[in-house]
Amino acid sequence: MSLPKEPRQLMINLMYLVLTALLAMNVSSEILNAFKIVDKSLVQSSTNLDEKNKASLKEYDEKMQDPEVLENPKKIKKMNDFRPFVLQASEKSKQITTLLESYKQLIITRAGGLNPKTGLLERPEDLDAATAIMIEIDKKGPEMKSKLEAFKKEMGALIPTAGDDISTMKDRNENVEKLFPINFDVIESEENIAKDWSYGNFHMVPAVGAVTILDKYINDVKSTESMVIDNLWALATGETRNMKIPLPDYALLVSSPNSYLLPGEKYTAQIMLGAYNKTANALSIRVNGSNIAVKDGIATYTATASGKGEQTISVSGSFTDPNDNNIVRNFTQKATYYVGEAQATISLDKMNVFYIGVDNPITFSASGIPASSLNYTAEGCTLTKAEGVNKFMVRPTGAPGSKATITLSGKIGDGSSKSFGTYEYRVKRIPDPYPVIANSRGGPICAGPLGAQVAIFAKLDNFDFDAKYEVVSYDVLYQPKRKEPVEASSRNMYLNGPNAVPQIKEMMQALRPGDRIYFENIKAKGPDGTIRSIGSVNFVINC
Repeated sequence: MSLPKEPRQLMINLMYLVLTALLAMNVSSEILNAFKIVDKSLVQSSTNLDEKNKASLKEYDEKMQDPEVLENPKKIKKMNDFRPFVLQASEKSKQITTLLESYKQLIITRAGGLNPKTGLLERPEDLDAATAIMIEIDKKGPEMKSKLEAFKKEMGALIPTAGDDISTMKDRNENVEKLFPINFDVIESEENIAKDWSYGNFHMVPAVGAVTILDKYINDVKSTESMVIDNLWALATGETRNMKIPLPDYALLVSSPNSYLLPGEKYTAQIMLGAYNKTANALSIRVNGSNIAVKDGIATYTATASGKGEQTISVSGSFTDPNDNNIVRNFTQKATYYVGEAQATISLDKMNVFYIGVDNPITFSASGIPASSLNYTAEGCTLTKAEGVNKFMVRPTGAPGSKATITLSGKIGDGSSKSFGTYEYRVKRIPDPYPVIANSRGGPICAGPLGAQVAIFAKLDNFDFDAKYEVVSYDVLYQPKRKEPVEASSRNMYLNGPNAVPQIKEMMQALRPGDRIYFENIKAKGPDGTIRSIGSVNFVINC
């Protein structure tokens, strides 16, 4: 990518880069650190579940070798009947876990990969990685939800609907499915009224948050596997198998999807215990000293943004730890968010004018406003959505020398619409090309190379767009060294071949040293539809 030559455009591009960097900085370090803490606990919990599930499979096979079981035909038959379903539960869990790990790796790669020294994400604050992989480009989000829904249904179907009678197994066991931790609830928001699952989980979520969400679903998958195996164990043996899984690390997570706010917008924070447990005993959450209601282990705090600059809230919590003699554990945490002013700009990705006949790429940039809340109106041009957030292609509709304007507005937090101004651009036509034959603009040349040329071409140098011209007509004057001159005209670009004028083909084959040939009044048609005179090409045959 070349740097723009005009100082003004260079400054615009640099300002856009600075704005992008500032927007990335709006994901507070406290939120990123909280995600890291919870993800670490989730990974540890998943490791524990792996160990438990492996132990369960091993114990099941050992139980089948128990002399007491072997001596009881009824018991051994029942364990043999249920064993295939135990193995299926394990295999289905491995398959979906591998798939979720592949999604996670795609996001990690797009966010710069892992630092080889720390093992942590290079760009944990990256807001585009998860959006691109799960929603806009690779669109893995809907696929993930579909696979998880199928997994949940298939795992439930491994449990008979009536006691331990495998003949009662059906394609679906909804009563069992309800007990699984995998759920697809999405909180409705102004940007996600339809409660789209992919949008609600991954849109503009920092990369470290998206990785945490995927690890949470991996943990849910392994918990589901554990529940199914435990149920099958109980049905096959008539014994209850209940292994308590300790949680080695605890932290209080304050998670807010909107750490950068505009005056009048609502600040929302989700506060939970990590690695968090819906059944945590006597969980109490307080924000700035006030108690917040807890539902399913989560407290949701809402406040109206006011003032400007960084705002801080103090969070404290306590719960009774069942894994450590019911000790009451206490935690404190602080969270910050930033209240700013709404701003938006337009960055031209090529230069500061619109050219007729080609796609002119532009990018809308907004500070503190979701992409879905930006609106535009255009005069003297048309805008077509391009790949990427707030990226468009512009085609001017006016004549050269006219103006094209784009007006930006957006919906801010209080529901009102704010105008960000009208941007005016000059409309220009694409520069004229020049004619070339045998990759030459004229002068001395050998008869062989020139006579073999197929056509006259129009060439355009030092232009940022892929603009192609086609020669549509030309006149030719052939002056043999000792003969009378011969003239001809063509209504296409060709010198030789089936589309060339026969008289011109004869001239090209008759070239000899000392001859001269003049290609004049050459005209070409550009992508803007206009036909232009682009000059002449004259040659002297010297060999």
